[in-house]
Amino acid sequence: MAAALAAVLAGSCLKVQNPDEEGDEWTILDSDMPVIFRSNIVEPTTKGSFPAGSTFGVFAYYTGTSNWSSSAKPNFMYNQEVDFDGTDYTYSPIKYWPNNTGSKITFWAYSPYSADAVLLKRGTTTAYTNTTANIPDIKFTVTDGNTDFMLSTVASNKTKPAVNTPVNLTFNHALSKISFYVKKVDAAVPEKYTVKLKTVRFDGIYMTATHRNSGWAEWAAPRNSVTSFAPADASEYITLSTSYPAAGSPQAVSILMPQSLAYEYALLHIEYTIDFEGLLHTRTMISNIPLSTVFSNASGVWSEGTEYNVYVSITPDDPIEFSVTWSNWGEVHNNHITS
Repeated sequence: MAAALAAVLAGSCLKVQNPDEEGDEWTILDSDMPVIFRSNIVEPTTKGSFPAGSTFGVFAYYTGTSNWSSSAKPNFMYNQEVDFDGTDYTYSPIKYWPNNTGSKITFWAYSPYSADAVLLKRGTTTAYTNTTANIPDIKFTVTDGNTDFMLSTVASNKTKPAVNTPVNLTFNHALSKISFYVKKVDAAVPEKYTVKLKTVRFDGIYMTATHRNSGWAEWAAPRNSVTSFAPADASEYITLSTSYPAAGSPQAVSILMPQSLAYEYALLHIEYTIDFEGLLHTRTMISNIPLSTVFSNASGVWSEGTEYNVYVSITPDDPIEFSVTWSNWGEVHNNHITS
């Protein structure tokens, strides 16, 4: 990290900023120390790492020798993009720790970074700026069901370290993760048959809401659809066995907005095909099940930072059966998208 920063700072086109005189360029002195970052993600028992290609937006509040309070403003960093390539964290312009003894900076961040992030003053619909006090509320929209959205805890009252060490930002998952484990049931049907999973989709769910201090609020219409699994080619349909996939290897996954599921048209749409031995005709079966029913034992809600494992069993001519378990989200989603 030190070598990487030295190389960056040597570039003649890079602007570096004096933390005591906003906007001024200066000559780097031996006592000046750049602010660098490290991140991790809260897990049930351990801490996971950000995947390569991740980004996050940082807000930093310089409070002099005073401790952090809700009246502090993001006067040191405002929605500063930080990029992680799997090894190093980089951002520009480089900011430096104040050399004044006892000067404090507090940090907060969200991920993935967006230059167009919808930021709001706490508890209001007023736009948040670099002169607004406190941490912003943030409005987020689920787009493809594969984007992980995370918020950090507040890293408060940090001072210039004796030896340069990163500011550690600990992130929490702010969305809900839904994982599907699907099998066929053999015992009830004497004929040999093949079942293939064709489509898993959520219909009629909220995609947009605002994360406030106490969690998600102000879910915004319209309610739309998110597809978890729907290959374009039949050769990519999943042939089901009589056993569920191993834990951690679901056939379909979506990351969705936490919300109540008590809506008439909030549905789980599942399609699968059935082929009986000796018959040429392939049957395509379609089921639309109210999400409030599927997640009834979870009180018909998706909660923030929670992973729901949905176990689906399919028998020809019988209703699909569901079982749902849930826990703290325990892994980094493989499809973390930063664009």
